[in-house]
Amino acid sequence: MADEIILTIPREPDFHRVAHLVLGGLAVRLDLTIENLEDLQIALDSVLDRVEHHERAGEITVRMALRDGALETRVGPLTRDTLNEIEREQGQGLSLRRVLESSVDDVHVDGDWVSLTKKVARG
Repeated sequence: MADEIILTIPREPDFHRVAHLVLGGLAVRLDLTIENLEDLQIALDSVLDRVEHHERAGEITVRMALRDGALETRVGPLTRDTLNEIEREQGQGLSLRRVLESSVDDVHVDGDWVSLTKKVARG
């Protein structure tokens, strides 16, 4: 079983910085490249920004774990509006799906959670 960091924060944007701090600390501990860290931050921000847009009340949980040479970040629970936006193909536009697919190696919706997986290169 992999070590896992579980962070539950209010959905308000001011608390998104806490998730950044945790992700940055994990990146240092795992000796990730700056490129990997930036990609993960872009993906996490993209999901958290949609959370702020669609669902302001309650809490959001971010789970991070290193598994088989990849950092898996799970975010949830998400509303159906956010999940639909993640799953929807938007042609040539800059959709949430396109941002996620360009910054992480795998995007997977599981129930009301999204899983973002990034293969990690160590610095």
